[in-house]
Amino acid sequence: MVFDRLTWIGFMVVALGWALLLSGAPALTLYAAAFGHKLPFDMAAIAQATILSGFGLAVLGALQSGFGSLNKFFDRVLERTARSGEAPAAAAPHKKSPVNVVQRGRLRDRPYVLLGDGTIEVETLLGLRRFTSFKEAREFIG
Repeated sequence: MVFDRLTWIGFMVVALGWALLLSGAPALTLYAAAFGHKLPFDMAAIAQATILSGFGLAVLGALQSGFGSLNKFFDRVLERTARSGEAPAAAAPHKKSPVNVVQRGRLRDRPYVLLGDGTIEVETLLGLRRFTSFKEAREFIG
């Protein structure tokens, strides 16, 4: 598993917190014995807060890289879906013949255009898509 920079920084802050927790309290005791007075802060509370903050940074870094990967995945899915909707280059004629519009309307709150060749163009969340029938368009939209 690969961690990004923020996750590693979080792990280092956690290690610092554990070092403070394990050595900070004895160091404060030695300080108090040497100079005759205690410092006005609780080292254990500071160490615990440091550990929790480090874990928070580590989780934030892991989420950031995880959502970045998820975003890349969805971008690739959308690219692939857009390419699958296109006609292959060999089968497509060089010059598109004009297709007349037979009807315009809305299909489940999405604008559609019924074309003279029987296909339907619907504005979907993925962009403008052409379907062979109303049934296929309804199944795609949901």
